[in-house]
Amino acid sequence: MHGRTHHVHVDGLVAARAVSDLRDGRPGSRGRLERRVRDCKFPKKLSDPRPGAKCLVLDIDYTLFDHRTTAENPSEIMRPFLHEFLSRAYAANFDIFIWSATSLKWIELKMTELGVLTHNDYKIVGLIDSSAMITVETAKYGVFNCKPLGYLFAQDWCEYDSKTTLMFDDLSRNFIMNPQLGLKIRPFRNAHTSRATDRELLRLSEYLEEIASLDDFSELNHNRWESFLAKKKQKRNDQ
Repeated sequence: MHGRTHHVHVDGLVAARAVSDLRDGRPGSRGRLERRVRDCKFPKKLSDPRPGAKCLVLDIDYTLFDHRTTAENPSEIMRPFLHEFLSRAYAANFDIFIWSATSLKWIELKMTELGVLTHNDYKIVGLIDSSAMITVETAKYGVFNCKPLGYLFAQDWCEYDSKTTLMFDDLSRNFIMNPQLGLKIRPFRNAHTSRATDRELLRLSEYLEEIASLDDFSELNHNRWESFLAKKKQKRNDQ
């Protein structure tokens, strides 16, 4: 990487709340992230970021589809409203990244099968695989790999920051380095039976549209996104 010195973005990335449970302490976690930024080439860039766009980072397994259920057609295990969700997020000026704790080859295969990489109504900016994750240790989870958004922020061609970035994942430990930026999505399992009732992505589309006009997400509690929507709806009804 050329053009600037890469420093880990401390705002939100290693805030006290993010690292208070890290046994190895802040310097070690930051050092591992800096090494990852330095040594790990960005897995795959698919399109250019849009100027001024916000950033949405999405997990795959149990977030966008049910990877444990077998099916003859990928659409049978795809989470309902997936393409509508991605289209609405893109239209709301969110640049979209896919980040999975698997290989790049697997990510490309699954996203191609689901039609995500070739859709006409939205573009995926980049794919991030397990190579960009770092290992941390906490009292609650022990030793595990997580997805530090600082890796994305540090890319030369990215202008995203912690103020307008959001990550959806069914495992909150994946965004332990960025707790304020993470939203724990309900896992999509047992696709054959749950497809009829799962409305998670439809509702989250509404949430993204509601917050899209904000210049700073730091005051939001993404864990209470449904309450946020309910209050917005009530306010409109009272007007």
